[in-house]
Amino acid sequence: MVLHTGHEHEDVRIEGVELCPCSWWPRRGDGAHHSGAIARRFVSRTLPHLHTAVPRGAVLHVEGIAAAGALTLLALSVARLRDRQVIYSPHDTFSRRGRVDGALLRLALRVPHAIMVYSRADVEVLRRRGLDAYCSPLVQLVPEPSDDERLQWRDAWRAGSDVSVVLFAGCIRPEKRLDVLVEIARHWPRNRRLAVVGEDRGGWPHCAELAKTYGVDVAAHVEFIELARFAAAISAADLVVLPYDKASQSGVLAVARQLGTPTVAANVGGLRELASQTFEAGDAHDLNRAIDAQLACAVAPDPALDENLAVREHLLAYGVA
Repeated sequence: MVLHTGHEHEDVRIEGVELCPCSWWPRRGDGAHHSGAIARRFVSRTLPHLHTAVPRGAVLHVEGIAAAGALTLLALSVARLRDRQVIYSPHDTFSRRGRVDGALLRLALRVPHAIMVYSRADVEVLRRRGLDAYCSPLVQLVPEPSDDERLQWRDAWRAGSDVSVVLFAGCIRPEKRLDVLVEIARHWPRNRRLAVVGEDRGGWPHCAELAKTYGVDVAAHVEFIELARFAAAISAADLVVLPYDKASQSGVLAVARQLGTPTVAANVGGLRELASQTFEAGDAHDLNRAIDAQLACAVAPDPALDENLAVREHLLAYGVA
């Protein structure tokens, strides 16, 4: 197996797996210019490389690509050349870039021989569009944080043993509704702290202004965080909250579950399948209720994941292709 991936990636050594860092995909960027540069290099360098490097008749499993429907459509169309068997695992079954891009993404979903998604909710979404899909549990690469790494985050958040840290982790986008979390945090007891860890994708300025207006002290680290530190932050929190308006699945929820950190998430998409507690999306009162209930619950989530199920679903999809 060859894993074609970004030139900046975690240090992974797995027997039988070769890593090919053929894609220029920097972890940090500056918005549209950054995305445009990635797309240009992907089309001009990565796709020609894949066309020559992946042998005729091979199974080519494409995961994610990008939010752009046109780029996904192009990548999958090129992948189907030379009799390859193409599997596609979209990160999202919807577009964040408007109706035209959404139409291109829906068209792209009809190109592969088989589709594999990470939530049962996405299976239902695709079924309503007349497409079949396989569901594989989202198994993440999660380093085990040390006690010292967890303590470093607790110190950074100014959170002693008597303080409950409610963490928003991951990219800060407007539709992920950090603003709802900031809004309810002004009514929290003194021994509860809101922390934010992740890169801004257009949602932070409004939330920062809201926190200032409400006098909410947010322990914020608004930047790209390396995987090991990101996992340590999730492990150090008492609760991870995902107040999203829309989602297919969530890597943050998968990481939190594997680390045994309780979670609260909006009851949208596949979030309800992994969260410890759910609430009605957009309902601040119900979000606060779910947070109170989960912090009062001493039972940690079951971190067990059925990796055999993931393997079986992959082999089924490959067999159908």
